[in-house]
Amino acid sequence: MRRSPTISRINVANARPVDVYVSPVNLTANGRAHLGHAAGPYLRMDIVQKHLKRAGHHVRSGLTTDGFENHVLVRAARENVDPSDLAHAFHTKIVEDLASVGIVFDHFDDPAYGRNLRRFSKVGNALMGALSAAGSLHFSAVHLPMDDAGSAATPREERFCIGGWFGATCPVCLAAAGSFFCERCGHHFEPEEALNPLSRRGRIVEWPENISAFLSIPEKELLLRAWDDTAIEAGFLEIGHRYVARKGQQMRLTVPGLHGLAWKSRHFDTQQILFSYSSLLYAHSLYCGQKDTEDAGKPSPFARESDAFLIGGTGIDNTIPMLVGVTGCALGQNSFRSFDRIFFNHFLRLNGSKFSTSRGHVIWAGDIARIPNISVDVLRVYLSEVCPEEAETDLVPEQLVHRYNAVLDRISAAIDRCTESINAMPALAGCHVDGAMMATLDGLYEKQCAALSLDHLRVSQASRPVIDWVDHLDGALDHHCAYTWLMGFSILAWPLMPKIAGALWHWLGHGAHPVAARASTPSFQRCGTAPQIGGRRLAVADIERCLPGKIAA
Repeated sequence: MRRSPTISRINVANARPVDVYVSPVNLTANGRAHLGHAAGPYLRMDIVQKHLKRAGHHVRSGLTTDGFENHVLVRAARENVDPSDLAHAFHTKIVEDLASVGIVFDHFDDPAYGRNLRRFSKVGNALMGALSAAGSLHFSAVHLPMDDAGSAATPREERFCIGGWFGATCPVCLAAAGSFFCERCGHHFEPEEALNPLSRRGRIVEWPENISAFLSIPEKELLLRAWDDTAIEAGFLEIGHRYVARKGQQMRLTVPGLHGLAWKSRHFDTQQILFSYSSLLYAHSLYCGQKDTEDAGKPSPFARESDAFLIGGTGIDNTIPMLVGVTGCALGQNSFRSFDRIFFNHFLRLNGSKFSTSRGHVIWAGDIARIPNISVDVLRVYLSEVCPEEAETDLVPEQLVHRYNAVLDRISAAIDRCTESINAMPALAGCHVDGAMMATLDGLYEKQCAALSLDHLRVSQASRPVIDWVDHLDGALDHHCAYTWLMGFSILAWPLMPKIAGALWHWLGHGAHPVAARASTPSFQRCGTAPQIGGRRLAVADIERCLPGKIAA
């Protein structure tokens, strides 16, 4: 396993900064981004980015939306609109939704749209060509369902009942499932392996053979060792081991279709496009890496010759796509690298049920962020605390409001108290840190860094040192203690609360963003008006207005 980037102690400069590239799994562009997305991989990766930047590393990031995933076609057909236009419209809304809760990336593209498509197609062809050259492909005829939803004029590729059109019972856990996978247990299956198959747009009438490309990794131990090297946690490893035990170290790479990245082979009997849960999934990350470095004269972070530390993140439903599809594609050719760390999370529920775009059982990230005078920083603290890292968690509006108000009251009071103390000083007087408080800060920073370790990531525990630092502010307060507390808060809180932490850092006269190595830097000027957390207390009614009426009732 590759060693994680070094995290120095507070006030110690990072002597070995490394290049880090963060590339979470894309979002399907068939709907907006909700709090289930935000509190899962995307907030998690945003916190990791800021933690590593705070420690002095060079961090870049990229994210995409998938406009080719079959559920886009399903919604476009239902609404009688062009799939590309629908996907790009939702791409724009997804970018806005995530940005509204402070989740941003250096590049956030719709690779299937406009001029991006040429680059995306080139990346996809390069990947498939590399896999073919390395002998990692095989071509198999498998039975796929075909339904009666089309007509005699419908192209054969569009008559297959796959993806969002296909419903079934999972052959492993017997839960209701669909497409090629089960969200409950994480298993992936071929339609002919599923139980109780049905068409969601008509009636299945036949199961003709169709030739597709499949990935084949000859050495099982090579794949299993790669999982160990990426620090996959036990529960998600179990899903991968179960899959390999049932199906071996192979996975589908193409499906019949007309809307997607086409790849040609003399073996095919229909047009084939890259599969969203293996080859296309990896191609999204490769696209991000190429886009990030194309103007810098450097190799992509995913290129074999790059030494960038690669971090990915996703939910449990993408366990097999990442462990077998993406990791297998990386192992199966000689041009592109695998991730150094992949972080998975379980689902966040809403009032006891899974977030569901199709059922309208959601709180859109942009909607809750538009509650008048809400503190997005405090909302991020709550969302980090309910991040479903070890098991499913539940977002309950009453609990959200209670925790939000408690955190808001405590932190805003501490900030106001310290800024008032410093504002009472003579204008040009210098601020220096208090040694005893710095010793406490050192311990809390170390505790938070342990929670954000890339070897055992727990963003759900990252707020505890921040709250402990708030509790440390008691008794008499001189301006040196006030300055030390504000500096410590800026550094500890920045990954979670970037707006207020960054504003305090700048007000105290420091540039860029909070950096742990500069925790003891004195301040001789204050810039502008003292920042405030800028939010109000919430009521349950504020959250209920973001919910569908049937849930709020």
